[in-house]
Amino acid sequence: MKRSAILLTALLLSAVLGTPHAAAADETLATGGAGGIYPPGATLDGVTINGLQLGFGVEINPDSSALGQFCAVLLGVSGLGVEQNIMIEGQATNGSRNAPNIAVFSGTASVDKGDGLPPTPGIPFTATVTTDANNQGTIGLVIGLTILPSATVDAGSMTIE
Repeated sequence: MKRSAILLTALLLSAVLGTPHAAAADETLATGGAGGIYPPGATLDGVTINGLQLGFGVEINPDSSALGQFCAVLLGVSGLGVEQNIMIEGQATNGSRNAPNIAVFSGTASVDKGDGLPPTPGIPFTATVTTDANNQGTIGLVIGLTILPSATVDAGSMTIE
C-alpha cells in the first residue's frame, strides 16, 4: 500500500510538471513517472537499494540551463534488515540532451535517508535518463559522491522530446 501511494505521487508529479506547453524548437522536455529495479549490490550510505519510484519534469535549454523538479524514492533495506526508503527531492538547474533518447540533468536535492533524522539539503545530484521504444529504459543517478548503477525501468513511462 505504501509503495502504491509513493508511485501514485510520483506519477501525479510527472503529470503536473510534464504538462505540454509551447516549447522553443531547441528545447528538450524530459518527463517521467516510473518505477524500476536496481541490480544486486546497489547501496547508498549503507542501505541496500532494490528499486526506485520517481517523477520528474525538466525543461533543458540550448544553453545547458534547466528548470524542473525531480523526485525519487529509493526502495531499500537497512543493514538490520528493516525497510528503509530514501527520498530525494531536487531542483534541476543544468542539463543536456546527449542523443535523441538520452537526457542528463543535474542540480541540488534534499535527501531524507528514512532513518528518522532530518533531511539533508544541498546535496548535488545528476540523473541520466535513457528511453527505449516502450517509453521505459534506464535511469542512472549520482547522489553526492555515490554513483548508483543504472536502474531498469519496468513500470510507468519516461519521455524525452
